[in-house]
Amino acid sequence: MKTLIMLLALASTAMADWKNEVTPAKLGSHPKLVPQEFEYRLSWKGMVDAGKLTFTFGKRDPKFPSDYAVRVSGGSTGIASKLYKNKVAVFSRLDPATLRPRVCVGVQDEGDEVNTTRTTWSGPVVKSEQTITITKNGKTATVGSEFKFTPVHDVCSAMLHVRSHKLDDGDTLVLPLQPFNRPYLLRVHVQGREKFAGRDTIKLSVGLQKIDPNTKALLPYKKLKSATLWLSDDANRIPVELRSEVFIGDVRMTLAGAKRL
Repeated sequence: MKTLIMLLALASTAMADWKNEVTPAKLGSHPKLVPQEFEYRLSWKGMVDAGKLTFTFGKRDPKFPSDYAVRVSGGSTGIASKLYKNKVAVFSRLDPATLRPRVCVGVQDEGDEVNTTRTTWSGPVVKSEQTITITKNGKTATVGSEFKFTPVHDVCSAMLHVRSHKLDDGDTLVLPLQPFNRPYLLRVHVQGREKFAGRDTIKLSVGLQKIDPNTKALLPYKKLKSATLWLSDDANRIPVELRSEVFIGDVRMTLAGAKRL
């Protein structure tokens, strides 16, 4: 019994540790990103084209004039689309003052099924409603989930918050986030500055773990083994390249173009 009590105490301490490490959801002093659009090329080891993604930050949406809007769209192309069909579209609405999420809608089309997730933030509660539609027969199934914690980001707000911080060498940022229907813990560590792809960059290591929404315990995320991100070391601070070792191998996201809106 004593051993069991000790294990429970250790587990409780471990759960509390990551909560105490969470970076406050207050924007850093780096200037906000002006409205821009960025295009990225997806590849395997930088050699085989696998797809493309487009990020649009700050383009005003007339339907939601009081929100800061971020859109992400793209998916697999060429040979990769035959092996693994995947199209994604994300629309994130953020508070323009804090850049914290209000509503995020994500649609992931994998060919045989379409996964649509709508996530809302209200105080310390994050609610998600996920609907899976079978393409062949049109049948649908919907399930809801809830995560009680704050602050929690979506992917877009996490990107904007990370770039806003000072990012001194050795700094570590810890951000809970909910990209679709379940929470994760993101750890970003500043490894240093270096020249990369002909640009001054900030080199970051990126780690991701699952969070049990009920116990708040951390669980391994086996699909992502490791990831390295290079941010441009300038006013924009946009991703120049992301290299991730995932379950299908070395996948890279490389900046292909940028334009102001």
